[in-house]
Amino acid sequence: MSQILQVAEDYLQRTNRIVFLTGKAGTGKTTFLRKIRQNTSKKLTVVAPTGVAAINAGGMTIHSFFQLPFGPLLPEGAERPESHFSEEKRELLQALELLTIDEISMVRPDVLDRIDLLLRNVKKNDHPFGGVQLLLIGDLSQLSPIIRDDEWSHLRGFYNSPYFFSSRALNRAGFVRIELTEVFRQSDPVFVDILNQVREQQISDESLARLNERYSATLDDTDSYIVLTTHNRIVQEINGSRLQELEGDLVEYKASVRGEFPPDSHPTDINLQLKVGAQVMFVKNDNSPEKLYFNGKIGRVIRLATDTVFVQCENEDREIAVQASEWSNIQYKLVDGEIGESMAGSFAQIPLKLAWAITIHKSQGLTFDKAIVDVSEAFAPGQAYVALSRCRSLDGLLLRQPVSKANIIADPNVKQFDASAPKLAPDENTLKADEERYRQFLLQELFSFTELHTSLGKLPGVSLALDDDVFEIAKKMQAQLPGYAPERIKKAALYFKDKLHSTIEKAELQLRTAADGSPGKVVKADAIMDAILKKEELMSHFSKQDFSSEEYLSFQRRDRSRYKKLIQALSAHPHEELVAHLIHWREEKAAQLKLSASMIFSDQTVKTIALKLPASLKALGAIKGVGQQKTSQFGAEILNLIRAYQNQQSGSAEQVSLF
Repeated sequence: MSQILQVAEDYLQRTNRIVFLTGKAGTGKTTFLRKIRQNTSKKLTVVAPTGVAAINAGGMTIHSFFQLPFGPLLPEGAERPESHFSEEKRELLQALELLTIDEISMVRPDVLDRIDLLLRNVKKNDHPFGGVQLLLIGDLSQLSPIIRDDEWSHLRGFYNSPYFFSSRALNRAGFVRIELTEVFRQSDPVFVDILNQVREQQISDESLARLNERYSATLDDTDSYIVLTTHNRIVQEINGSRLQELEGDLVEYKASVRGEFPPDSHPTDINLQLKVGAQVMFVKNDNSPEKLYFNGKIGRVIRLATDTVFVQCENEDREIAVQASEWSNIQYKLVDGEIGESMAGSFAQIPLKLAWAITIHKSQGLTFDKAIVDVSEAFAPGQAYVALSRCRSLDGLLLRQPVSKANIIADPNVKQFDASAPKLAPDENTLKADEERYRQFLLQELFSFTELHTSLGKLPGVSLALDDDVFEIAKKMQAQLPGYAPERIKKAALYFKDKLHSTIEKAELQLRTAADGSPGKVVKADAIMDAILKKEELMSHFSKQDFSSEEYLSFQRRDRSRYKKLIQALSAHPHEELVAHLIHWREEKAAQLKLSASMIFSDQTVKTIALKLPASLKALGAIKGVGQQKTSQFGAEILNLIRAYQNQQSGSAEQVSLF
């Protein structure tokens, strides 16, 4: 392992300092992420700003994981945005130790600040990000955040730039910047040197001339190449021409547009024209349990039906039946200092695009052996570098148009941030200081009773012998802990161990009585009892054992299996069986009415119905995606399915209670 990678790993294993891991394209950032996922003992979650990036990183999108609304998030906005979180989501976030955000160059500062607020609130911890360590991976010379003018008009009063490094929470916390320098994707030193110059927006005349040798006025025999270009307009021209060359009948799928949905926001063609043999790309994630496709996945059309396109992807035997999906157009308004959103319109269409050519934005994170690059109309920082660095070699690169210096766009915000890079680079002394800060953070966590105190309030009527004096003493100790010698830490742990031990028997009886057999209260009572027992065990351990970060973390990680179960539970629907019944009913109904299944109900609407379990036609009609017309048409059948499911579940519960 290189010295740079060792420093990065040391920071992630031995501190909770925020780490910004950067480096040129192809330097192994993704490989390092995979290694950390395999080897870290910390409870880890990986998120990314887009669906493609999340799939590539093996994680979830930021907005999905943190349940964030789209649009600007004012740092002085809602105080309790986590109030709608489920207990499982809260428990997961409370356990989280390391949050990895891939493709950080595309993340806005307000998103980071909202994550900070959520984690501080859920963990009841005033440290930035609730004490969770962040690993931020990305290259600021690549694609920048996408932010509309109307969104930036709301945010510019709070932030100096639309980049993540303008986050208030990040600057309050501080971070180290670790840069990987060895390039693995490209082995040709000439090509690597050219890419470095493009990345730094200072390409020499000689290097530009060498790059432009890859331009050819005629591009013959390029069937195996994919075109990377800047604008959707150019992509459409290329794809339209290639489609025309295919033999066979042209089949057109018309989108359904309701309300206001601007043409430049259409996720795919309003009149999508396909032929068998067409190369296509998915433009939406598959929300079904099978997860057969994701935004950015490429395949080839093998069959075409009235409302279904059958696609096969490389190295996959199965075919994917693709039907219409729906997108919503959300608008934002500033009302009384808060940003509200409303649905202005919707767009329903087969979630596919022709893909002989794709935009550079869609190519980030991908690697190609053969690509035709066109940056002649580059309009944003990083576009030229991202496109060129997707290629493994100069031999596999062709230019559709010559590259000029004007196509290599610099961003003064990034240049200014890069100028501070030497000050953010860690050394042996900063690592030692950050290790000690982490030890102090964990010591404060050991003697914090905030979470237990809050949990006790969740079941009214529980009055333990653990009186308020104990909580008050623990609270006052926090400021004094940095000066505690090892023996004093042991004595403090022994004091709290004795207090907790004397309450365990009484606590169990009171919690059982307060729960009174109610399923929801029983869960809360069990969680509180677990917290008391775990705290008592911790205090007992450190009343005899010297405190260290390694010893504390080793003890805490005994419940890692529980954390993994929470991750799995979050990705599952609480009523999967009902979802399956509703989808089966939808398919049969669609066949009877000769409609696309998604035109009856989208997958998301089906899941929402199963989640809310409406008990009346009025409640069903109020669900987004249902409405009064569909309630009149299908409501009675849906309610019958729900009641049958609930009766089945009730019967199962009765059977369990008999034993």
